[in-house]
Amino acid sequence: MSSIPLSEQMGAMALVDELRHQRKQVQEHLDLPRRRAEIAEHIRTYYQNHNIAFDDNLIEQGVRQVFARRLLLEIPPTGAIDTWLINLLVRRSSVFKTLRTSALVLLVIAFAVYKFTSPTVYSPAEVRKVSTAAAMVRDDRKKLFLEVDKQRGAVEALARRLAEQPDPHASVLLQRARSALPATDVRTSIGLSEPVTSANAGAIDTRVKELEEGRYAINRSLSDVENNVKYARRILDTRNDLKTMLQDPQFAIGIAHSSNLDQRLAEIDQLLKQVNDYDSHQDAQDAYNDLRSDLWDYEQDMLKLQSKRYRSLKERIASRWVPDEIRTQLRRKVEVIHQVLKAGDSTAAERKINHLISSMKDAGYWRRWGGSGE
Repeated sequence: MSSIPLSEQMGAMALVDELRHQRKQVQEHLDLPRRRAEIAEHIRTYYQNHNIAFDDNLIEQGVRQVFARRLLLEIPPTGAIDTWLINLLVRRSSVFKTLRTSALVLLVIAFAVYKFTSPTVYSPAEVRKVSTAAAMVRDDRKKLFLEVDKQRGAVEALARRLAEQPDPHASVLLQRARSALPATDVRTSIGLSEPVTSANAGAIDTRVKELEEGRYAINRSLSDVENNVKYARRILDTRNDLKTMLQDPQFAIGIAHSSNLDQRLAEIDQLLKQVNDYDSHQDAQDAYNDLRSDLWDYEQDMLKLQSKRYRSLKERIASRWVPDEIRTQLRRKVEVIHQVLKAGDSTAAERKINHLISSMKDAGYWRRWGGSGE
């Protein structure tokens, strides 16, 4: 079984990561035992990666305590300004009674402004959580950096090959690959260059989430790079294969007897200029394989080859790709080919077979199918 292309893996990974991110918060509440186990495992992995001694029981105890408090209301500590505002609101002096309505509005507004503009204080447990998330993002970005470096090497190798074997369309794909490469170093030192504290935990947590979201875009870019390089290489490979085949003495008889070689070479050339995905590449590869097979078979008995092509045409006309309203007409033409073959006229048979194939292609009834031969 052939291996799955990296581009397909990365493209699928990007989509799966997006779906997983959307469901993350829901899953946290639906399966708390699993979530506790995952968090505990992430903490163990972090400590192991940084050579920090740890105790499994302490980790389990800490995770349980965090989850036990997750739905409790924690009243923040009251500062001096908060105390002053509260005392002022409850004091029942004569001046306050006189100005109660207007003062109350002003004080509430001032209190709201203070609360919304004052920085959020993170608890030690929250600081540790942000620190662990930052470490995971750093590790993930190191892996992404290695993949970016690998794809950059593939792009440069393709550029060197194109310098020796120029091809306009492959050069376009090379430029697309270069444009898709990340322009900057994707690694990060978040949480390391500036350790996480209660004062900066909020800003670092926001940046961690931004880096996690940015991972999807990098994966998509790497998938684009890999695809463009791959199809540019295949264009060059096919052109090399064509050149080698046309110079191979084993195909000399087939080339000499082919009545439409130039037409089929032009068709392959046009298909190669359109390659930019799996289907377009497959079309070009199928056209090349068909030509190679036909030229090789010329080395065998000419009439045997034409009989083989006749049977293939007959099966194709009977397939579901051909509308019933023209099937009878095509069968009459195939029968004529059969009579010519019986007469042993290979030249006339070749001409009629090629003419019928061209007519079916022009009418749009020539498709890849499960039969043999053409």
